[in-house]
Amino acid sequence: MTAAPAPAAPAADTASAPAAPAKDRKADMAVTDTERIECAERILGYTFNDKALLLRALTHPSAIEENAIEGSYERLEFLGDSFLGAFVSLTLYERFPDLDEGALTRIKVSLVSGGMLSERCAELGFADLIIFGSSERGTGRRGLYSALENVFEALIAAIALDGGASEAQRWVLEVLDSHISRKLAAEPENPKSILQEILQASRITPTYEVVETSGPPHERIFTCNVLSAGVVVGTGTGHSKKDAEAAAAAHALKRLSRRDRRKAKKVVGEDAPPVGDGAPPAPDVVPGDGCGAPPADEEAPCISDR
Repeated sequence: MTAAPAPAAPAADTASAPAAPAKDRKADMAVTDTERIECAERILGYTFNDKALLLRALTHPSAIEENAIEGSYERLEFLGDSFLGAFVSLTLYERFPDLDEGALTRIKVSLVSGGMLSERCAELGFADLIIFGSSERGTGRRGLYSALENVFEALIAAIALDGGASEAQRWVLEVLDSHISRKLAAEPENPKSILQEILQASRITPTYEVVETSGPPHERIFTCNVLSAGVVVGTGTGHSKKDAEAAAAAHALKRLSRRDRRKAKKVVGEDAPPVGDGAPPAPDVVPGDGCGAPPADEEAPCISDR
């Protein structure tokens, strides 16, 4: 006579369990999609009604190259970027009533930078949860740095769509709140803003042009020139047009005269670090990604892996 099987253990009630602090909700290596979802929900402190939405937020375009638009995190990333900007802007507006627009902008730029988002996402443990395709895994996950940034923004959108904007705002502030500081107001703004401020003093508006695009669809590399009165004054590359333009502007700032550098210092604040030294470092998970702008006689670098 065959013995009756032992009754299965009751499933854990994850929705009713109190969420642990974000820093304590690390992810173990996930093997299946179910485990991946459970790990992600534990990190986020939020249980999804639509599990497929969470899974999409963790899916790199290389995993579904035939249908990357619908099945990967790309569209969610687009939406999450807007939510992130709104959440951070509202928080800064309410927290620092004495700071002007320029100071608030400098704090915001630092908080929503690719380096900041990638580092926070890596610290939480999402590097082990991102779904990569074989083409990306074959490179040793070379695009992990930019993927972490994209996943952070995609997760914001996924939470907002599933549980409302207030729930997404809760998670964003939980992760970024300890990094919000008045001191960030002294950090330099986007190099494009600084360059424009300097050139407009001479009634010149810088223009940008993409001169080359290379790489596979999910890991494009853009090369961009910045022109002043029709003359190329800087060149940069990046994994988005925005980052390529920022790199070109940073290269142009490197080539400015000492007189113009003093103007830049006035724009970013007397206590600000030199232009190019204020960006957060890349997370340890991808050593070697990103580099400072070169001297004028060298090629412009990729300053962001996005």
